[in-house]
Amino acid sequence: MSLRFTREFAPFTREFGAFTREFVPFTREFAPFTREFGAFTREFVPFTREIALYS
Repeated sequence: MSLRFTREFAPFTREFGAFTREFVPFTREFAPFTREFGAFTREFVPFTREIALYS
């Protein structure tokens, strides 16, 4: 049972490995943008609350 399961699962594992190799560099390039966006959000949320109070 487990051997058949492993054989069926192997192609999925290879696909996932290839996807991960493609995705990791993209994530590294994307990280600074994510940090910038986090900082922007922290600044923006209180501002939004003030607008809500005055509207």
